[in-house]
Amino acid sequence: MTVNSRLAATTLGHLAGLGVTEFVICAGARNAPLVMSLLATCQEKGLKVYHHFDERPAAFFAMGLAKRSGHPVAVLTTSGTAVAELLPATIEAYYSGIPLILVTADRPSSFRGSGAPQAIEQPGIFGPYAPVALDIGGEGDFAGLSGWSRREPLHLNLCFEEPGPGECCQEWEPVMLPEPLVTESGDVGKILSSFCKGTDRLIVLLGELPRAWRDSVEAFLLALGAPVWAEATSGLRESARLCEQMIRSESLVAGLGPRQVLRIGGVPSLRFWRDLEKRTDIEVLSLSSCDFSGLARLSRHFVRDEFPAITMEQRTRVDGLPPFTDAKLEDSLTKHYSAEPSMVRELSRHIPREALVFLGNSLPIREWNLAASFEIPHPRAYASRGANGIDGQIATFLGLSEGEGEGEAWGIFGDLTALYDLNAPALIGQLGRGRRRVVILNNGGGRIFSRLPSMAGLTEPHKQVTENRHSRHFENWAAMWDLAYVRWPAGDPFPEISGETVVIEIIPDEQSTEAFWAARK
Repeated sequence: MTVNSRLAATTLGHLAGLGVTEFVICAGARNAPLVMSLLATCQEKGLKVYHHFDERPAAFFAMGLAKRSGHPVAVLTTSGTAVAELLPATIEAYYSGIPLILVTADRPSSFRGSGAPQAIEQPGIFGPYAPVALDIGGEGDFAGLSGWSRREPLHLNLCFEEPGPGECCQEWEPVMLPEPLVTESGDVGKILSSFCKGTDRLIVLLGELPRAWRDSVEAFLLALGAPVWAEATSGLRESARLCEQMIRSESLVAGLGPRQVLRIGGVPSLRFWRDLEKRTDIEVLSLSSCDFSGLARLSRHFVRDEFPAITMEQRTRVDGLPPFTDAKLEDSLTKHYSAEPSMVRELSRHIPREALVFLGNSLPIREWNLAASFEIPHPRAYASRGANGIDGQIATFLGLSEGEGEGEAWGIFGDLTALYDLNAPALIGQLGRGRRRVVILNNGGGRIFSRLPSMAGLTEPHKQVTENRHSRHFENWAAMWDLAYVRWPAGDPFPEISGETVVIEIIPDEQSTEAFWAARK
């Protein structure tokens, strides 16, 4: 057995010990010993292997698989700039608390700093975004794995000798590792209970919630009785039990004059959360399964794997409209029926309630939270909100959709987001059966930028640059990947959708959309 085959076998054994059963391969000469060992044993050991020629979407796809299952997923690359392509997905996984494992092949350490082909400085290349990063030579020292929390990316950089002919696969078995210890400080339930008793001017903001939290959070909020604003990714936005407490428009949040904000789950997308940076008069307490407070200012933040058991005395709900509806918003959606948010509402009415829904940043998640129907619940909504980036969104959706079987999975993206990820469909032929709908909101550029207060006054020539305006459509892109295509222009009824993977291009009316947003100011 060669040094390379022993290192490959030892690596696969440790990955199996971490619970990895899914691998995404970006094959190259440098990682051939590892790839060959994996391919030779994957069927026997019940492992699932995918492959892609581009490391960037491959990493996002692996992240989507891990986001869906909660289990570690490994992406394998060759050496050199291929490694650098993993950085965007690594950043998103870091801020989202996703166990993405980066397994990168490298030349021997003696090549570092030489400028030799395929020899870049790979150890530590992901910086703080892979807190546990092991540089592993031929002897295979994996001792540092015991420090991995499984709530962040892990980087294994493997220094292979020059691969020779006939590199053979060595038998390997899982190397079991102890589960990481989770430390918590303070009685979080007691602290949370005390915080919620402090004032009647309390509101709750719900970000992305782990599915295991939702029933407990819903029961807690019912007892609390405070107003609630919920992201679609919380799974509780359309909760029938919370309808009397639910704030149905972001614009109403600040008007309630809160003095305390309780955030449960991920960092919210609404503008009010960002404004809290300067509203130091509002006390903020956050409780989530991720390590980030979401604010640069002073606030209290607790990380828990489970939602704490809390007994609350029933409170009287704050006076307001029952429920907290926005009549002006409802009027605008009706009046400007060809505007983009109105078409998003109509779209939400045609997506089955049991379907998986993935909301690509930045516009779709905001417009869905704003306008999606409350009458049809969609509790299986996801988004990549860790770093708020728009790259890799289609690949992430494809990873999330794997395993849906006869169910439907709807990914909703802006046009620029789709243009960032044009080669992601190379993965579709490797996926299991499923009815996937790739929805593209095509408004001819990044129109969200001109709605920001700091950029609202730009001239038309400047908007051409800042919005990256274009006149492209996606029919030929769908044809390139042998996907069915449907166009839904403003003013037409919602089209009939059938088949497996379908690209649905939505063309909103620009004037109606501008009138809608002007009425919202």
